[in-house]
Amino acid sequence: MAQNRTLIYAAAAIVALVVIAAAAFFLMGGEEAAGGGGEAEKTITINVGLLVDETGPTSDVGKGYSLGAELAFKYFNEKGIYTKDGVKVNINYIKRDYAYNPTTAEEYYREFRDRYGVIAIVGWGTADTEKLSDQVATDKIIYISASYSAKLLVKPFNFYPAPDYSTQACSGLAFLASEFGQGKLALAYDSKVAYSRSPIGAIKKAAPSLGLQVVGDYDLPLRATEADAERIAREMLAADPDYVWCGNTISSCSLLGRAMAKVGLDAFLLTNVWGFDERSPQLIGEGGYGKVFGISPFIYPMFGEDVEGIQTIFEAARMNGVSEDQINLRVVQGFVNVWLLVKAIESVTSQDLQERGGEALKEALEANTFDLGGITADTIDYEPGFHLAYRKVFIIKLGENGELQLMGKFEAPSQVDCARYTIEEGG
Repeated sequence: MAQNRTLIYAAAAIVALVVIAAAAFFLMGGEEAAGGGGEAEKTITINVGLLVDETGPTSDVGKGYSLGAELAFKYFNEKGIYTKDGVKVNINYIKRDYAYNPTTAEEYYREFRDRYGVIAIVGWGTADTEKLSDQVATDKIIYISASYSAKLLVKPFNFYPAPDYSTQACSGLAFLASEFGQGKLALAYDSKVAYSRSPIGAIKKAAPSLGLQVVGDYDLPLRATEADAERIAREMLAADPDYVWCGNTISSCSLLGRAMAKVGLDAFLLTNVWGFDERSPQLIGEGGYGKVFGISPFIYPMFGEDVEGIQTIFEAARMNGVSEDQINLRVVQGFVNVWLLVKAIESVTSQDLQERGGEALKEALEANTFDLGGITADTIDYEPGFHLAYRKVFIIKLGENGELQLMGKFEAPSQVDCARYTIEEGG
């Protein structure tokens, strides 16, 4: 009997130890042990908002951006994001489609802040991002947007991994003037849309220094019809421009390119980054071959197969069941915005991230130089108080045979400071 009691006591002691160990495991957050039974790996979770346009007037480019951002969130969570002191960070992202309505964007912003306590937002449009910029500074929430408005460069919590729209435009126009000579410039854009208007004042101020004469503004709707584009092209005929700037997204800019060929307007068409991509040859058609150029701060996947960052995006696509032929410029734009946020997280300590959130990320972005795998036209280097990432852009040509051609990297002359021109406009 004594022997049986001894066995019972021993079994009870073992059970007690197991219960105590299990309780300790759950009290520590259920963290998995590091390899070989070492110390448990600590993991923290942060909430991040994702604001996109998948159904509104910029959804022609917004859907690809949204896909790229989601691929990046899933990829980096799977691969592992670690703070400077080695703590793993899981990003819980909350996506909202605001259909390019600034009022809806404000509503979702309050939801992100008040319900989810986000420390960062990956956002979209110009009107809403500009409108929220002072509020995000008050709330100390990092805001990495798809709007490259120059007015955001001086907003303390706003960032993007690209030159601003005004710098991009002036760099593209400087390329045209150097390639084809001085000439007359017509401006086509939606005057009612903040994004489309964003660089116009800077273009007009910089034009004389670039050897260009602005001969007119033409109001091309963001959601233009074929008839709208043809009407604008016919109006331009009287001014006989050598160059035409299109400041809208790909749908209306492509319609304008087609219309210019149809009415016999023999001018070079230059579009901003959202107005031209891999779909342009088909959307513009043969009449635009050799006559249309696009600006991009980022390498197109078709030209960057050996670029580390493009290979990273391809890997992310494969991991999430997305075919590589779906990876285009728009996907790249969404991916790099999230990647920039990840880089900032990796540059802070876990204590700073938890206690100071967006403020710590802001300081990290301003204190470090970032390379997103060679995707951007230059390394990213923000100055405190002025968040111009770099000045260079890629120029892409719609070639004579309908193929896209990478013309190289270009930037406006240093004396042409188009970002400052836009900031000085105010408003």
